[in-house]
Amino acid sequence: MQGMIDKVRRGEFPAGSRVLYAHLGGVPALNAYSFLFRNG
Repeated sequence: MQGMIDKVRRGEFPAGSRVLYAHLGGVPALNAYSFLFRNG
């Protein structure tokens, strides 16, 4: 979420553009994919 806010503040999206932000679970979702983070 913070990354999206930062991109908006930096003007990375043209004024009036439509942006879809899909929040897919955040930190709790990391547990399901922890095997990806263990050994790189």
